[in-house]
Amino acid sequence: MSTPSAPMPNTKEPLAITPLILIAGSTAIIFTVDMLLPRGVAVPMLYVIPILLAVSCRQHWFRVSIAVGCTVLTLLGYIFTEPAVPTWIAVSNRSMAVAAIWVSAVLAWRHLYAKEHINVLQSLLPMCASCKKIRNDKGYWSQVEEYLEAQTHTMLTHGICPECMQKWYPEFYPQVVEQYPDLFKDASAGIVDERHRHAEGHQ
Repeated sequence: MSTPSAPMPNTKEPLAITPLILIAGSTAIIFTVDMLLPRGVAVPMLYVIPILLAVSCRQHWFRVSIAVGCTVLTLLGYIFTEPAVPTWIAVSNRSMAVAAIWVSAVLAWRHLYAKEHINVLQSLLPMCASCKKIRNDKGYWSQVEEYLEAQTHTMLTHGICPECMQKWYPEFYPQVVEQYPDLFKDASAGIVDERHRHAEGHQ
């Protein structure tokens, strides 16, 4: 049996305003601080914040765009800030910042996809193909009625559908249909039509 895949994020959904404001604000503040401080300070490490905020947005292209934008801002900060430490230290700090950005982005995306996949698996209800029993979270099998009563706190009552009535009690079927026409509307109309056909045949 193949395992159902996690649903793909809907790229047509509109972006939420609040995450956009938080992402844009945090990114602008981090870039401003990075431009004001010397080149050797590892301020770009803070770009992990907008990366994590972007996880709440379901659009994958938007999350990738935020990661790419933070990388570009990290490189711009290296170019336009004044050097205060040896070049190798500044380059190392920027490299670690870029690595932190993408590692955080990839881990956040994998966590999001894993969560969606778990939601799909939790929405499946294991049922026996033979006896129609349902397996609960603890691994025990129970009748459908018992499972529904335990999960929904609803008391179930039993009746019989028209198909089963006709199959198992054919001798009582016409009488029950006539006595309870509201419960067997389609069947009642069929019986009436059948009687009309028999009457016309006898004529």
